[in-house]
Amino acid sequence: MGLDKSTVLAIDVESPDLPWKTTSQVNVFLRYLVAHGYKNVITYGSGSWFNAGWINRSQLVDKAIWVAAYGVSQPGVAKANAWQYTDNFHGVDCSYDFDGKLSGKTTKATPKKASYWADNGLYEVITSEVNVYGKPALDKANKRRIHFSKGSTIYGKAVKYGKVYRIKTDVGYISANKDYVKLVRKSGGK
Repeated sequence: MGLDKSTVLAIDVESPDLPWKTTSQVNVFLRYLVAHGYKNVITYGSGSWFNAGWINRSQLVDKAIWVAAYGVSQPGVAKANAWQYTDNFHGVDCSYDFDGKLSGKTTKATPKKASYWADNGLYEVITSEVNVYGKPALDKANKRRIHFSKGSTIYGKAVKYGKVYRIKTDVGYISANKDYVKLVRKSGGK
């Protein structure tokens, strides 16, 4: 493909049909790239995959990781090289490149602390769209094929997930991040 040896190459590890522990398969790919002179390699995957040990960072040929974790204020995996914090920020995938592994430039700005709703009630989407997930972990592995567009209203129940909240709807979970949704009307229970 004409890529020079300094090109950053990422292996995207997220297919649900991969083995439960997939580190050895990732290493086969990384070893192949390194053996062919590509030194800038990185493993991309969901924060939940790294935390559950499906991808064991300590056993990777190259320890550089790019973590996907949405609707949270940090990537949730210690010393991640990069963090994809949304797959739709005004129509664009967005990532922080903490140490320049992806771009050659470090991200100096630190993300602002996210604020979350903790109420049951009627919510309105205030960003371009909000993805729906099958589980409270808002990552690609749990992403459903539906979303709510700006202006959509959804009834939901606030569910505590770690230090933050999710909104459980009839069709799945959405982020309770105040940058994405606003509480229109509070209902009983909280």
